[in-house]
Amino acid sequence: MNTLTKWSAAAILAFFLGLLLISYLYGVSLRNAGIIMARNGLKQAKKDYEEHGYVTNYGSSGYQVWLSSNIVTIGGTQYQCFITVREARFGDEGVLAMTTNEVLIWLDTKQQPKIIDKSYRPPIFPPRF
Repeated sequence: MNTLTKWSAAAILAFFLGLLLISYLYGVSLRNAGIIMARNGLKQAKKDYEEHGYVTNYGSSGYQVWLSSNIVTIGGTQYQCFITVREARFGDEGVLAMTTNEVLIWLDTKQQPKIIDKSYRPPIFPPRF
């Protein structure tokens, strides 16, 4: 192979690897956006419940909220969920729940539940959320 062919092949390979990296990081940013949107949806649902006594699902919002009574144990502490949201970006991986004290809990369909604090960002290479 001549030098031009090698450089062309390397450039094409770098281009496709860059596309793969961008598409993967796009998925990470979608998970991040899902957490942010779900967090906002839970806060709005809590406000609706406090003001009206019920939660409202807004048709074009991409999320579904409902009142919940799940009790989960994380690190030996029991938490009772109050409101739960399913965000479209989560797919079938799980739902985000909120306690009456506004503790956010990720309820995964395959793994143990975990606390989602305000600084939480999904990991770059997650097995799941």
